[in-house]
Amino acid sequence: MLKETKTSTLSKSKRIIILGSGFAGIEALKNLQKEFHNDKEIEIILVSKDNFLLFTPMLPEVSTGMIETRHVLTPVRSFCTKASFYQAEVKSIDLEKSKVFLKYSIGRQSLPVSLHTHTIDYDFLIIALGSEPNFFGMRDIENHSFTMKDIDDAVTLRNHVINVLEQANLEHKNRQLCNTLLTFVVVGGGFNGVETVGALNDYVRETIKEFYKNIHLSDVRITLVDAGRMILEQIDEDLGNYALKRLEVKGVNFILNTEVKNVTADNIMLNDGTSIPCYSIIWTAGVAPSKLISTLKCEHDREHRIMANNYLEILGYEGAVYAIGDCASITNPSTGKPYPPTAQHAIRQGRTAANNIIFEIKAKGTKEQLDYKSRGMMAEIGKRDGVATLFGIKIHGIIAWWMWRSFYLGNLPTRSKRLKVLLDWTMDLFFKPDVSYFTFPRRHRNYKR
Repeated sequence: MLKETKTSTLSKSKRIIILGSGFAGIEALKNLQKEFHNDKEIEIILVSKDNFLLFTPMLPEVSTGMIETRHVLTPVRSFCTKASFYQAEVKSIDLEKSKVFLKYSIGRQSLPVSLHTHTIDYDFLIIALGSEPNFFGMRDIENHSFTMKDIDDAVTLRNHVINVLEQANLEHKNRQLCNTLLTFVVVGGGFNGVETVGALNDYVRETIKEFYKNIHLSDVRITLVDAGRMILEQIDEDLGNYALKRLEVKGVNFILNTEVKNVTADNIMLNDGTSIPCYSIIWTAGVAPSKLISTLKCEHDREHRIMANNYLEILGYEGAVYAIGDCASITNPSTGKPYPPTAQHAIRQGRTAANNIIFEIKAKGTKEQLDYKSRGMMAEIGKRDGVATLFGIKIHGIIAWWMWRSFYLGNLPTRSKRLKVLLDWTMDLFFKPDVSYFTFPRRHRNYKR
């Protein structure tokens, strides 16, 4: 059953719609609410398929159980002091008619009773719908690999890692099978891949040492594969080399200048002929806009992101529609290249888009161009180790790790989340890792307690 609800545009007032609850969308929301908090003529609506802001930099630590899952999730409604929030998926956008079409399920998520749609008119639109894993059209990789993009990914990967350790402990006499179970391959040498392999390596080795007496640490093989000649190209070559050497000391293997050719349920094949038997492949080798974004009727770059000018306006819809965050291609005037898809850039873009909408409505101040210079970049490469550049200064080791933790702890949205994460980190110093995992039994629809 398909039902539709329509919300008409306001006759005198202005309606601002923000699509997406990531860093960019939430920052735009906060700035618009601050300006129009007492203005009854302005309606603000935030739409997202998730009802939370996910603090993505801490996902690798969630995947190893160091940080409790809910501690990196902040409810969207806690930000909505004026705005309305709709939890729904964006079905389509009609830029010509200034309409957004939503869809959402009624009833149980796993077994919805019906699918409803909702149409909203807008005066101003901010598109901040992020990105999704890019498998480059290879369905075998999509079907047989884990990803590290959202909270479900982190929980799923943690469950899987614990599960294969339990299997290896049981099958310890079958050395060939045990070796395959204890082989983990991370594909992608960017921030996500390096931080994931660092956290995974620490967790697997520490957990085996503490709990799995039948497993030999010498059987563990954790490998990072990347098509480039170095890791962490976004930071610096020297720091990338430092990270590689430090991770090698901790037991991580590297295969660079090599692409993945094929993946099955128990094997990964590389383009140099190397075959690695394994049940654990984590894909972090890139992101891409969703199909909704890539097919939107506007200009796109080669990676199918929405082209926006330095006012963050979509070309052809200046003054009304803005694109920010991972789904947008915005040229940095200093480098001539698009801004990278990082949290600090997304936050600044959200602020700029909000300021330009305020200018359009109130003619207050001046229209703002985005000209943001990065303060620096950081990556955690395992416990008490990291790399960072801060205003051109290169830092590595425990100081860079401390800076990483201090910066991201300070940028968690609420005091309660900061305190909870700090307690998680403190507990990790004194207690053994947790090897329990979540199970989601599939109950029969007529099951009664």
